[in-house]
Amino acid sequence: MRRRVAPYSVWRSVVKPGSRPYIFCLEVEPGAVEAVGVLERVAGAFARRRVPIIQLRISTLGRPRILLVADLKGREELAGELVDALRGVDYVADAWYAPPITDGVAVDECSFPLVFMGDRVVMLRRPVYEGFIAGGWERLGSGYGQLLYIVGFAAGQKAYERQLSAVDGSEELVRLAKALFQMLGYGRIELLRIDDARREAVVRVYDSFECELFRGAGEIRGNFIRGLIAGWLAARWHVERLEEV
Repeated sequence: MRRRVAPYSVWRSVVKPGSRPYIFCLEVEPGAVEAVGVLERVAGAFARRRVPIIQLRISTLGRPRILLVADLKGREELAGELVDALRGVDYVADAWYAPPITDGVAVDECSFPLVFMGDRVVMLRRPVYEGFIAGGWERLGSGYGQLLYIVGFAAGQKAYERQLSAVDGSEELVRLAKALFQMLGYGRIELLRIDDARREAVVRVYDSFECELFRGAGEIRGNFIRGLIAGWLAARWHVERLEEV
């Protein structure tokens, strides 16, 4: 089956001019993950009051939590009533809400830290990583590119070790690495060939977040991504030194 990809908003926030987005946080019993119809009953509390849900997120780490953003413009008095209704849903242990920061803007302030596959993660919006990567090139020149490669190499080694603990088998590990590379926003990767005996690989990267910063530069500047891939392969081949890759 042909895979289709499309942009995905990962954050728990809303910027919707003209709305009053309230964030509702629900803590649910562990059994809710396997139970049928819990989300239907939760959504029903809003549907019966004709309140639109404009975002929904679920976290299954530890005690499961459901986060919803609903537009209560002109009906703000329903917030407390909705919380009472949600607390009456089977498997919901507790519920509360947070009003918008200002008209049209809501940000989840009840979740911390951000965690993925058991590890803490941080998210860098383009203005931040552009300053971090392109800004370094502008100020320090090619030496900064070498530093990015070294940092990427070390990161790739650690990524391989972490992924190795999650799956068994060489083929599954490659599939996981490709999926994570895309899901985490680095770009899309194609591993055309990996020859473990000769320590050779052919890798193509599309839509690299790093290379995108240097369109028209006239030279290769995807140093962090190249280091990341080299470090991953080095760990696979049990190579420790940069000059061996």
